[in-house]
Amino acid sequence: MRFFLLVLATGLLPPVHCFAAGGHHAVDDAAIDDPGQCNLELWAERSNLDRRQLQHAGLGCNLLGVEAGFNADRETARANPSLHLHGVQLKWATALQPQLAVGLVAALGWQDQTPRSQQSLLVPLTWTPREDLAFHLNLGRARLKGADDRTQRGVAVEWQMTPAWQALAEHFHDGERPLSRLGLRRTLSEQLTLDLSYARTSATARTQKEGWWTVGANWTFGQ
Repeated sequence: MRFFLLVLATGLLPPVHCFAAGGHHAVDDAAIDDPGQCNLELWAERSNLDRRQLQHAGLGCNLLGVEAGFNADRETARANPSLHLHGVQLKWATALQPQLAVGLVAALGWQDQTPRSQQSLLVPLTWTPREDLAFHLNLGRARLKGADDRTQRGVAVEWQMTPAWQALAEHFHDGERPLSRLGLRRTLSEQLTLDLSYARTSATARTQKEGWWTVGANWTFGQ
C-alpha cells in the first residue's frame, strides 16, 4: 500500500505470487497476499525540507482473491498545520506467464486539506527472469478534486542478495515531480520484514528539491 497510490479494483482470478515491493515503496508490484492472509504495514519518514515527518499505518487482507485495505497517515512540517490522510483500496493480480504477472489497482483517498480527495487507477506489471531478480513497471492515472489529472509512471528492480537481505532501486513520477529511491529489506522471518531507504525528488517550478529517510516494518499473518 502507498499513501499516494491508494487502490480500488475488482476481479476473482487466482492471485500471483512474486517479489512483493510493498511497504513504503512508490512502485507497486503485480502480487497480492495468499487467500486469508493479512499484511500490516507501519513506517515513518523524515525529510530535510521544512522538517517534514510522516507516520503511516495500513492493513490489507486477501478476500476472495482481491486484496482489500485501509490506511491512515499523519504528516507534519515546520510552520504548517498537521495533514491527515485516509484511504481505502482493493488490488487484484494474476499471472500471464510463469515469469510475467499483471495487476489492476484503483484508489479512493481523502485528506483534511485541499485537494480533499483523490481517485486513481494503476496497472502494475512484474517480470521475474530469475528467482533472485524482479522488475516492476507501473502506469496509472490520478484524479484530484479541484486540480488537474496526473499521469503516474514508474519502474523498479529488486534483487534478493541473500535469503535475509533484499535491495531495491526505483524511479517514479506522480505527475508532478520525479522520485528516486534506494532501499534495503531485512527478512527476520516468513512473517516479519524491516525496511530502510533513502528517496529524493528533483526541484520543479512548483516544488523544491527534497530528500528523506524511511524506516518501516511489514507483518504478514493469517492462514
